[in-house]
Amino acid sequence: MSSKNSRRLSQGRHTRHVSRRRKTRYLVVSNGAVTEKQYFEALNRMFFEVVIEYKQKAVSPCELAEMACDLKESDEQDDSADHYRKVWVVADVDQYKDIADAERICLKNGIEFIISNPCFEVWLLDHKRPCPSSIQDTESAARAAAKENITTGSNNKYIVADVLTSEAIHMALHNAERHNTANRKRGRESLKSTGKLEFAPWTDMPEVIKELEQQQPKE
Repeated sequence: MSSKNSRRLSQGRHTRHVSRRRKTRYLVVSNGAVTEKQYFEALNRMFFEVVIEYKQKAVSPCELAEMACDLKESDEQDDSADHYRKVWVVADVDQYKDIADAERICLKNGIEFIISNPCFEVWLLDHKRPCPSSIQDTESAARAAAKENITTGSNNKYIVADVLTSEAIHMALHNAERHNTANRKRGRESLKSTGKLEFAPWTDMPEVIKELEQQQPKE
């Protein structure tokens, strides 16, 4: 075989063995069957360097936390793929009474508990303007989101397309800072010990976005 042909074969073998960078994996466990699912599917498309797996079940936050623990344990026992970088339990405060217990379960098992108080619509409102302090319950948050043309469709559960853009998300990060005040942050941080939910409006979602942004390639 000529040296020229040998070089070609060598180059071909080298090309075939070049491996692509594996995408960073995240798991989201939530009881949101429509709104949250649609939002995280949009994030999965937007942040192309990651894979976001969404698991949903209509159960309480504590049950979500237990479900997330089981899924995390199964993933850690599977050596066929890279393990989840993070597992997020995403829940509304809403009418639930087991929020503090759910957070304790998450913290004990290395899972991040992502809540919005009173509900996910707080974060959605931030995509157009800071969620106002008057939003203290789920009904008022849902009405405000529909009025701002953020949600639509059956029971206003579907997110309008222009909310699901990188520009709108960056706006939401800025707006969330306006209502996630230092006083409310202290209330949020003491949730696991006090069980008190007196820190609305609030959302942990900026932490999710900042984590995903860190996985994007630098320009």
